[in-house]
Amino acid sequence: MLEIGPGLGFLTRFLMEKRAHILAVELDRECVANLNDAKFGDVHIAHGDFLDFDIGTAGSALKLVGNVPYQITTPIIAHIFGEIGQPQPWLSQVERVVLTVQYEVAQRFVATPGSEHYSQITLLVNYFAKARMLRKVHRDCFFPIPEVTSAIVEFVPLHKPPVDCADGKLLRQVIKAGFSKRRKMFKNNLAFLKADADVIDEAFSRAKVNPQARAEDLSLEQFAALTNVFAEVDNRKHKND
Repeated sequence: MLEIGPGLGFLTRFLMEKRAHILAVELDRECVANLNDAKFGDVHIAHGDFLDFDIGTAGSALKLVGNVPYQITTPIIAHIFGEIGQPQPWLSQVERVVLTVQYEVAQRFVATPGSEHYSQITLLVNYFAKARMLRKVHRDCFFPIPEVTSAIVEFVPLHKPPVDCADGKLLRQVIKAGFSKRRKMFKNNLAFLKADADVIDEAFSRAKVNPQARAEDLSLEQFAALTNVFAEVDNRKHKND
């Protein structure tokens, strides 16, 4: 088991009681010293930044857990899974991820198209894993007490992406562009494609996507369908140049 940021070791103690073999990655030197002084059982403390940690060195069939710092939750998710079209080399070694995060962030992880919490991170999670919120956690359960409510979220990695998209980099660009100005119609955020309006309209028609939709209305499958059409149009354009 790989624990992200054990801090004072409250979760570490609980996991140790379950007889888990634990590798805990902690950045704070004082916390590392205190954890080592605590002389936990089958627990190894690694001093370093989890965002720089090579998860592939931690073994196979990994379970990742942690009460993660709220301000770097998204980078942690990206470090574990990778980027759309660019999975981390250790992803096949990850069996399950259970994180305590800020409740509002948890809502983004499990959001559905059309909801106010649906975002780029939702789509990243959907590309790599099945996510579900296990429970809310009141702030009084923590020390020191934070100002926000938290939630526990489980991620189960998929064996392969749920969509067929030949150009993952383009899919990332399309998603990013769509959410850059989320209140605008999605098609009006695609200037980076440098395509004529009629070409954009044709792409939406072929992908069977409403041309008046906003990015927050589209599923990952719809983003992938549009991206495949855009890639085809771009390839055809280069052949004709």
